[in-house]
Amino acid sequence: MSLRYLCIGLVLLACSQAWAAEVALVMSVQGRVMRNAEPAPVPVEAFVKLNQGDRLDLDGGSRLQVVYFESGRQETWSGPGRLEMAQREGKASGLSAPGVKSLPLVMSRQLARTPALDSQGRAGVTRLRAVPGRDAMIKLEDTYQELRSRAGRDDLGPEMYLLSGLFEMRELDRVERVLGDLQQDQPKNPEAALLIALYKKAVRNARESQKK
Repeated sequence: MSLRYLCIGLVLLACSQAWAAEVALVMSVQGRVMRNAEPAPVPVEAFVKLNQGDRLDLDGGSRLQVVYFESGRQETWSGPGRLEMAQREGKASGLSAPGVKSLPLVMSRQLARTPALDSQGRAGVTRLRAVPGRDAMIKLEDTYQELRSRAGRDDLGPEMYLLSGLFEMRELDRVERVLGDLQQDQPKNPEAALLIALYKKAVRNARESQKK
């Protein structure tokens, strides 16, 4: 292979990787929202990460809330229409203007570390930090308390921030305690149930990895 074609190939690979970068997290979904994918569209669920360039189709009566990691922009969209994911905000086609809220960057960037599902449906695909120092833990807890004081009771954002930070810091016992509190506080919230299930899988997988 000539040097010219090798360089072109490397540029195209870099572009494709950048285009597929994770840019947003789905905070909640109501109704039918589909992501265009091969070989067939797939349903969008709460706490799924979206890539730059993803195209979503929202049915009539649907509602989608997403947070962009880089900008802290939280958008709430109502269907019908189409939405394309960009790095800092969505590009809409046929949708009414979204409800917009600005989240602290410390929160949105921590949400980017929410455990993801791999291709086999296993949770916990994220890189764990080294064991944290006391200062890092205090900062995480103080920020959580501040976020919680400003959020509504049904807003799971502060808990998502806390769980992501604790999981990344390998504080698995504390993750389980937070999940227990969340289950007790919001037993009838379906999105809380999804979040609990996600982290229970993530903790189980992390514990299994530690045994190897």
